[in-house]
Amino acid sequence: MKNSDRFPSVLDAKIFRGLTGEYKNQFIDSCGFRKFRRGEIVLPQGEQTDKMLMVAEGRVEISYISETGHKTIIYHAFVGNVLGFVETLSERACAGTCTALTDTNILTCKRSALYEHMQNPVFIRNFAEDLHDVLVHDNLYKSIDQFYTAEQKVCVYLEKLSASDGTVVIGSQSYLADVIGCTRQTVNKELGRLRDQGIIEITKTGVLILDYSALSNRLTQLSDTQKESKRGGNC
Repeated sequence: MKNSDRFPSVLDAKIFRGLTGEYKNQFIDSCGFRKFRRGEIVLPQGEQTDKMLMVAEGRVEISYISETGHKTIIYHAFVGNVLGFVETLSERACAGTCTALTDTNILTCKRSALYEHMQNPVFIRNFAEDLHDVLVHDNLYKSIDQFYTAEQKVCVYLEKLSASDGTVVIGSQSYLADVIGCTRQTVNKELGRLRDQGIIEITKTGVLILDYSALSNRLTQLSDTQKESKRGGNC
């Protein structure tokens, strides 16, 4: 079976914006294929890769290990997200570690094929848009990490780590606490509030977001409370 028939959702990947259906199919069908089990390393930090990877099914955790051994969760990659794009083109070592959070299917595009696709102006534009999204993401979450309360971060990161079906694979509340940079008790307390309000459901593997609009409203409520608290402190 062709990759395009097996993984039709990949055709909607951002990297294919504005490209013809024929181009998308040819790209996907020319890719290699690998299957990774849950917990298996997809790309290791500090090592070279000669292939761009694209998530076809499943989800992948991208993390960074500091020189002192501290692990930071950067984001989760879902269907259509690409990994190792910049490293493949620049021939630089992987900037982080990619780990399969669930059993995951990956499509691979060799460097030589990627060079050919980079001759297409639309593909180059999409690549640049992807890099711009990374810049916006980094700026946004630097501000969030610096100025948001722990409760606000729980709401923000739940949405960030959620797939299109609302599932958030975190394994445990401790994992989410590590991502946010707060205590497990704080995470448990806010998750309990969200659950009691019918916004989320706590599952064996993590969290299921039931109402994104209500989650956004909860974040707004927390932000308003924070503003009122600051005004009161200035009186």
